[in-house]
Amino acid sequence: TAPDPVFIGTALGRADIAEALGAEPGDIAADSPIDFIDAGLRTLIVPIAELEKEISIFPDEAGLKKFCAANGIDIILTFSRAVSDKNNIAHTRVFAPKFGYLEDPATGSGNSAFANYMLTNKMWDGTPTSVEQGGSDRVFNIVKLAERGGKILFGGGAITRIRGEYLIQ
Repeated sequence: TAPDPVFIGTALGRADIAEALGAEPGDIAADSPIDFIDAGLRTLIVPIAELEKEISIFPDEAGLKKFCAANGIDIILTFSRAVSDKNNIAHTRVFAPKFGYLEDPATGSGNSAFANYMLTNKMWDGTPTSVEQGGSDRVFNIVKLAERGGKILFGGGAITRIRGEYLIQ
């Protein structure tokens, strides 16, 4: 389960967020709110109007890291209600430059914040569902979500693509 959400809210504007993401302000959907929710990680949630725009966002990692640090953001979750597979409720991406990499390909904490966002904005009723996650450079991963007793449950499956050891000097 995810921790109980803290709805932080944000005054960040579409133009500033779009610039940080390397997108256009018009790419951010006007019919859904931008929000900032902590459900384990402080997650800025950004609606993107079109799936093709959402999966083709590839921000500059150093610039996005500065933007996140300046605004107290752990991760940025972008989403589109348009999906490649109609069995899914939404398509998400999670950018995490604070943690030393641009994008997390399958994220429970980010999608938990998104689940709370969807519940609050009446986009989802809490019944078991799934979201697809990832950019145009990969096969989309599937994250399962459900709400039970006021708690968000998340899970999914993964395939090991590479195994190894890091040697840090």
